[in-house]
Parts: sequence; C-alpha cells; structure tokens
Amino acid sequence: MIHSPPSRRRFMGGATALVAAGASFAARAEQDTLQSVYEGAKKEGKVVFWSSNDVAVSQASAKRFAQKFPGVAVEAYKIEPGPAIERIIGETSANRLSADVVDSPISYTKLLFDRDLAISYPWEEVFGLEKESILFDGKALYCYNLDVPIAFNTQLAKASDFKSWEDLLDPKWSGKILLEARGIEFPLLTLAWGEEKTYAYLQKLLANKPIIIKGGTPTIEALAGGQGAVALGTYGGRVLQFQAEGAPVEWARVGPIPAMIYVQMALRGAPHPNAARLWTWWTTTREHQEELYKHHRFGRLTGPNLSPLGQTMKDAGLQVVIESQDTALMQRLLVKAGGMISGQK
Repeated sequence: MIHSPPSRRRFMGGATALVAAGASFAARAEQDTLQSVYEGAKKEGKVVFWSSNDVAVSQASAKRFAQKFPGVAVEAYKIEPGPAIERIIGETSANRLSADVVDSPISYTKLLFDRDLAISYPWEEVFGLEKESILFDGKALYCYNLDVPIAFNTQLAKASDFKSWEDLLDPKWSGKILLEARGIEFPLLTLAWGEEKTYAYLQKLLANKPIIIKGGTPTIEALAGGQGAVALGTYGGRVLQFQAEGAPVEWARVGPIPAMIYVQMALRGAPHPNAARLWTWWTTTREHQEELYKHHRFGRLTGPNLSPLGQTMKDAGLQVVIESQDTALMQRLLVKAGGMISGQK
C-alpha cells in the first residue's frame, strides 16, 4: 500500500528530524566497528529486507548469516524496485518506515538520494570493504550485475554464427531477432562504442525487422520456444537458468558484454539501523554471492567475489562494460534507445 502524502507541516517536521538523526548518525559511525554494529543488531533483533529477488535467496543467505551473526533474524520480502522506492518515500513521509534495506538497479537510486533517504556510511573503515564496491559516496554498495549478452536458440543458430555484434546485421537474421522493447543494452554499449556508433548500429538492427517483445523474461521464454533464433534484452543469468532446465538456449561469447549494476542501500530512519548496516554489508560477501548465483545465476562480473559467469567471461577475454553511475546520462540514453525501438523520433 502506498500512503498518501502528509501535510507540509508534518513533512517539514520529519525532514528536521532526519537532519538531526543524520548528524547523530555521522558522529556514531566514526566510532563503529564490526563487533559494535553486530552487538547493536542483536539488541534490535532483526533486519527487514526488500528485494526483487526471490525470498528463497535471502532465506538461504540468512542461514549462513546466522552462523556468523546469531541473534539477528532476516525478514525478506519480494518487491520490485519501482514500487519499493515509491513505498519507502511514502512511508518515510508518514514517519512509519518499515524497511531497513532495499536493493535496486542504480537507475532508481536518485529518487532516494534526492530525499536523503539512503545513509552514507564508512563501509571501508568499519567492514574493510574494498573501495570499488562502495558507490555514490557510500550511499550504496555494489552487489551484482545483470548482463545483457547476445543470446541464441541452439536449434536455430550455432555459436560460430556470432563472432561480433555486427553479425546480427546480416540479412539472414531478418525477422529472426527478438528485441526487448526498452533496449537496455544500448545505453551500456555507448560506454564502449560512443553514442554515434551505438545508435547507428541500432538503426541498422531495426532495419533487420526484429520481433519486439516487452520484458526480459518474456524474451528468454520466446527464445526458448523458438519464436526467434537470436535475442537481445534478456540476462545471462536467465539464459543459464533456462539452460539448466533443458531449454535450447545459450549466450554468445561476444564482447563487449553490457552489464547493469544492482546495489543495496541501508535506509535512513530504518527501524533497525545496526542490523541494516550489517545486512547491507553482508550482501557483498562471498557467502551471499554464492546463494545469489545458486538460485538466480546472478553475481559480480568484475572485481571481487567474481561469479562463475564472470569467471567464464574473464577466461574468454571478454570486455564487460559496466553501467555508469551518472544516472541522468543513462536515463537519457535509455529514453533514446526505447524511442527508436518503438518508432518514436
């Protein structure tokens, strides 16, 4: 349920409280250690985690978390990022925030950052976290990637058909390419190719009459069902999941591999602030990453705690293009790609 906006007076009172709490939090954070955060989390008793991933992932990770940090229960709820962010904003305005930690693609983070609803924390000093996992001045932690490779149906195409992205422009694939409507891979490709080359490529791809599909999961389902020979817009993890279930699908060893970033954020005003920090950090650990990969085949494709998929890409010498933290830029580029795909100018 999304709460109605409160009165201006009530909101200003809440904002003043947030500023005061922020100052107190900053002073306390300077004295924190892993042990002190854990002791505080035990007193709080639990952490409430909102995630787009299946609850089974968090439950499996929570079992391993409990072995190291007994006394802190994990309450996990499945909710998509857009509704989650909207609800957090509404609940905070009404002074009744129920979540402690939320995960999100970085494209949604600005909505929280603009309202100062994600805490900035010294993760490196307190938890020893490596700098490359700390984003947006400590307001978010880099958890995993969603890569968007070229995928294909092994009954309708073969690996040797794809040596570069240019191969998809061959007229033999006319009417046989499944293209997800948002075009999320193209803003990412601009980081390797530049805007001019990327959108010239997209224009040529559209001339090959792709079949437009809405949604990454419907795209992989259509590919597995043979509605197309090639697909752009589904995640590598989804390809591996369907493959494990017997579907005739594979991803092409062609770079660059576009990859989005999913982050975890501990929320300002969280009911269980110590548990929020402890769990947010935990999602970056090898233990949590293993459960994430086991259930969804998602994980880090570069840097620490490399997933098996990331290791495969590294061994193949494939360039992985990671999403920019410039959310305004990425949004502009995404709008342009989606507009071209939908036929808008």
